[in-house]
Amino acid sequence: MFTYIQKKLSELRDMVRQYPVFRRRSFPIESLESASEFVATRAAFVAQKTMFGYVKTRMGTSYPEMFRDDVMVSSLKIATLYHYSACLGDLMIYVFRTLSDRYQVPTDRCMAEATIGFRKGLVSNLGPDDEIFNLEEACISFKARIDSARWDEPIEAFDVFSNSPKSLIRWAPIADEFKNLDQDIAENSVTFAWIEIRKEFNDLVNLPESYLQDL
Repeated sequence: MFTYIQKKLSELRDMVRQYPVFRRRSFPIESLESASEFVATRAAFVAQKTMFGYVKTRMGTSYPEMFRDDVMVSSLKIATLYHYSACLGDLMIYVFRTLSDRYQVPTDRCMAEATIGFRKGLVSNLGPDDEIFNLEEACISFKARIDSARWDEPIEAFDVFSNSPKSLIRWAPIADEFKNLDQDIAENSVTFAWIEIRKEFNDLVNLPESYLQDL
């Protein structure tokens, strides 16, 4: 039994490592490509932190039992991937609308880079057994969101970060009866997590004038 649990812990660690959270940026964001990379890593951090945190809190002392249940481990993996997709979309919109608004990066370039970055972020985190996740559907949905975004209006963080809080409750492998009780707290955990990420982005972004002139 101990060997079996070790195996499940190893599988879960492998799942965690597939997200690029461990490559946290600590240097300036000086290009659209590096902005997109920032989004992928920080969205992974928020998705992983909030999903695992909620599941662990709700399961309490029975949390270790999860590693004996193949279905639970699989459910947590796919739930985190779908939650990552929502986190990725919210942060991608925020970052590139900020670049368009404050740095006057052409809107069409921001839209194109956000679309490319969203797909790249998902692809880099898909495993060989993740057929249940519909990549094309996620990309089509994000493209529709990009096209309908209010690029010419000031950014309202509450409006932009609207999908990721809801996705935690939607996808977490927790019984609905508990989700109904936890909704406000769980959604707020995601909303509050974005505060630090937005500050980090605004501290790191530094697009050189020469780079902006070449866009």
